[in-house]
Amino acid sequence: MNNEPAMLFAYEESRAQLFRNASSWGIDFEELEKKGLLRILCSYPESAGLEDHLQIIKSEIADFKPSRMAIDSLSALARGVSNNAFRQFVIGVTGFAKQEEITGFFTNTTDQFMGSNSITDSHISTITDTILMLQYVEIRGEMSRAINVFKMRGSWHDKGIREYTITAQGPEIKDSFRSYERIISGSPTRITVNEKSELSRIIQGVQEKTTDK
Repeated sequence: MNNEPAMLFAYEESRAQLFRNASSWGIDFEELEKKGLLRILCSYPESAGLEDHLQIIKSEIADFKPSRMAIDSLSALARGVSNNAFRQFVIGVTGFAKQEEITGFFTNTTDQFMGSNSITDSHISTITDTILMLQYVEIRGEMSRAINVFKMRGSWHDKGIREYTITAQGPEIKDSFRSYERIISGSPTRITVNEKSELSRIIQGVQEKTTDK
């Protein structure tokens, strides 16, 4: 955490669950709290309205003054409220974070286990600067985890869809699913890649980047 204070607002897991999960990755949340580097607030989404949750978030941030904040998850807070109310809440949170120069990280889950997901269903794609998409995919009869940078405002980014695993040391990003297509749709299909053509494509891409510079 680079000795910078961080704050987590959790709406789907209890403190005990969060501390236990962090411990399995070798992270001691209790020690970080004692050092004043972390503050965790757990609450049920139904315990208050969105406006009240927003005021609580602003108040806690003003008191703790974190450099980073995370909300897990926006989808939990979206249950039972209108799209407009939810969008106004997200605008309020992200706007306040930018005003206070805080890096914000927000999770948003969907009701689909596999297959394509609409990023715009919750109407937040235009508000956020970066979107990372995580999903399960079936490859050769086994479940794998996939990650890709769906959007990064104002910056070039890797377009590949990569496999990632979660180990005792935390998440580990591996190679891209280069031999498959239709990963995001949930129906991956293996493709035959001509190694010579693929090498030429890679070299051409590197040369184009060098020319641009």
